[in-house]
Amino acid sequence: MTSRAITSAARSTRRGTLTAGALLVAGGLALLTGCAGGGAEPAATADPDEEVTLNFAWWGDASRAERYEAAIDLFEEQHPNITIQTSFASFGDYWTARNTEAASRTLPDVFQMDLAYLAEYGGFGHVLALDDYLGDAIATDAIDPSLVEAGAVGDEIFGLASSSSTLATLYNGPLLEQLGVEVPEGPLTWDEYDEFLAEVSAAGASNDPVVYGSLDYTQYFWLFQIWLGQQGLSFIEDGELGFEQSDLEDWWSRSAPILESGGAMPAERQAQFEGVDALGAGEIGSDISWANFLARFSEGPAAPELSLAIPPYDDEDNTGMFLKPGLMLSIGTNSEHPAQAAQFIDFLVNDPEVGAIFGMSRGVPASSTAAEGIEANELDEKILAYQESVADRLDGQAPPAVQGLGTLEQTFVAISQDVSYGAATPAEAAERWFAEAENALK
Repeated sequence: MTSRAITSAARSTRRGTLTAGALLVAGGLALLTGCAGGGAEPAATADPDEEVTLNFAWWGDASRAERYEAAIDLFEEQHPNITIQTSFASFGDYWTARNTEAASRTLPDVFQMDLAYLAEYGGFGHVLALDDYLGDAIATDAIDPSLVEAGAVGDEIFGLASSSSTLATLYNGPLLEQLGVEVPEGPLTWDEYDEFLAEVSAAGASNDPVVYGSLDYTQYFWLFQIWLGQQGLSFIEDGELGFEQSDLEDWWSRSAPILESGGAMPAERQAQFEGVDALGAGEIGSDISWANFLARFSEGPAAPELSLAIPPYDDEDNTGMFLKPGLMLSIGTNSEHPAQAAQFIDFLVNDPEVGAIFGMSRGVPASSTAAEGIEANELDEKILAYQESVADRLDGQAPPAVQGLGTLEQTFVAISQDVSYGAATPAEAAERWFAEAENALK
């Protein structure tokens, strides 16, 4: 694969510039409740002679950008009448920008969609139903039906998953060995994991740079859902929260002990990382994240050698783990070229050359056709082996796409940071989040 370096010059000539950092978050997803309107009626086929420009946006880092740019080069070679203009941002800034565009009906023709936001965009008519294209312009015969159905809001499909992934504990083995700490050989309970993090931080205190056990994992929205599953609870049940305020308080109560023990990187230091992951920089020995992020972290400045293991659990018969549809793709209802947009989605999801470019960096490809193009490298093999090792232990469920799910994630992350900074007690934070959650799910 030949990938181009992403430079400021390249971005200025090819990409639109995201100004999400300057946009106000006030109003949040409430902006999405306006009438969508506009856009073209679905077209069965794309005119191969019509000169078309499509805007495409995604969240991610420079590594993902390089892969998308390489894939787009191929698409434009095969479709010389279609030009793709691109932009990307961090996850938070990305959705700030999309929310503003949704309100003004200026969404990109194609953009990455997340399960947490699918109902807001699909339910309020801001993205096009893909049903008229699925099985035709967008091939689905090589995609597991459950991943196609994961993009449903009501009776229509509004986003198509390009991949799937599961959460994993990542360990930086060589760094831990340097510190004299052994990588755990088997699954850990939550308390055992916390003890491990404290051990790493104690050993890494005199290192330059200082090495901590991990980040404060209580900030992780999707990890909280796995923990709920381990308690026999669901995040969403029958359209409502499936747990109590006290459950969230219990979860956030894990934050203070790991910060006080030094097991987690202080919030002030974590805030200094921008565009770089602490794990990839070699400043933490472990983290819990999506298995497909193995490639992203491994390409960090410290080039860490990482291994994957199942996240902590207290009951071996109840892991709470589930398969999450990853990096969905949607079409803005305001798109004037939906047929070409569908053609582009089909390419990104199904083309084996795109599979070769991305490898496992997006997760395990949703399409077996795309997967056929992968010449698995060492990192890909690790991801595949991990996913296979936990396949029969996925006893939890991803939450359904309900309206308000994106807001629940945003507020969870924001309020959890107050807990990490000590600006709110777990009880205060849980009360605040529940108050906002009740409004979001109305």
